[in-house]
Amino acid sequence: MEKLPKLTFDQDPLKESLGEAPAVLAKRKPVDPAPWCPTSEEQKDPSCDPDFPKTITYKDILTAYRAISEEIPRTPLVRSKCCAEFDMEIFYKVEIFYQTGSYNERKAFYALSVLNEDEKCHGVITASLGNWALALAFYGQRLGIPVTVVLPSTTPVYVVGKCHELGAFVVSYGETLDDARRQAFVMLKKRGQVYINGYDNPNVIAASASIGIEILEQLPETDAIIVPVGGGGLLAGISAAVKHIKPGILVYGVQTKTSSSFYNAMEKGRPYQTVVTRNLATSLIVPTAGYNAFHTARGLIDKMVLVNDDCISRAMLHLVEEEKLIVEGAGAASLAAFMSMPNILPELRKKTVVCVLTGGNIDTLILPRCLERAKIIEGRIVKLSVRLSLDEPWEHLKVLSMIANVGANVIQYLSEKPLLDDDFDKTYVSISIIQIFDNSPLIKTVFYFSP
Repeated sequence: MEKLPKLTFDQDPLKESLGEAPAVLAKRKPVDPAPWCPTSEEQKDPSCDPDFPKTITYKDILTAYRAISEEIPRTPLVRSKCCAEFDMEIFYKVEIFYQTGSYNERKAFYALSVLNEDEKCHGVITASLGNWALALAFYGQRLGIPVTVVLPSTTPVYVVGKCHELGAFVVSYGETLDDARRQAFVMLKKRGQVYINGYDNPNVIAASASIGIEILEQLPETDAIIVPVGGGGLLAGISAAVKHIKPGILVYGVQTKTSSSFYNAMEKGRPYQTVVTRNLATSLIVPTAGYNAFHTARGLIDKMVLVNDDCISRAMLHLVEEEKLIVEGAGAASLAAFMSMPNILPELRKKTVVCVLTGGNIDTLILPRCLERAKIIEGRIVKLSVRLSLDEPWEHLKVLSMIANVGANVIQYLSEKPLLDDDFDKTYVSISIIQIFDNSPLIKTVFYFSP
């Protein structure tokens, strides 16, 4: 049976509890003094030791880059169609055109290729939120290495199914990445496999750095690189690579406000377990920053910024409409940094900036909701509720005519009669209006003053 962390009580250690009433003692608040950590040697990941974190060197990065460049084609770096709108030369490092839809294939290939023959025979196990599991399953199948992935039960069904298709042994466990990792360690002891951390394994970080080298080869004049951050492996790899090649370049990390483990680690000076909640950037919901990643990146990155779901949804909408790219929430986090109001990165105006778009795996049920949310935020969809005195065709016609007169289109029109209202003639209409021009104030004014 798994041992639970020992609890202490939130009280002054110098204050004696003897003599206090039992009712008082019972009300002391239990506090977990530290995040969960493995309790036995078999459960520890030797490649991610919090007491002895590893620094990824440029030599490590070059070794990984040479191996990856022979297997994986260089991904495109494209100039934005809206540079004038952003007041900078903005480029996108597009990491979505892979078999499994994300840059994780770089990491998976290299991490598996450096295993020894005995390790390849026994196979590997990992815990993942989705993208890393897909990539590891894909290259496990290609290289003939058994792969076991432990996914939280909240993982989208299509990701679970795809991992099965790629030959991985799939286990669904718990609600969070930490839950899945704990189960993976339990299974690891029984199976004798190698555990590969998807964001903190040194080989994974070195492989991620290949993106940074490619960016500077494709665009040497780059002034700044904006990187989405979950556990920090990608940020650590890119910063270690580009700062070695071009020390003056700026490297910024972007996290969401509701899963800000790396941001918090930078403020506290060490990784620690933080409370995270679900958001649009599901691949970035990591409760504890990677120890190796933090140790490597902390002295290299120039800034960490936080964004919310509103910024992410607007970035996704912009990429779909203007750049013709379907990017998941985590992948769009880099661009989301420029969607904040007021601008949180004014120092980058007139500079050449690269946003890393890390993946394009998004649930087809979630995508339209994200795009609609962004349009509502930007005032392009207006939702109104109107009360009609009579439920007659001409009353509905009057409403629709007023909408047409201000140059807008109706995308949803729902009419409902309240069953418990005293006046049975009243009808309430909920309307969703998509605008041709920026006329939401006009629409609301027309309805407010209409008889």
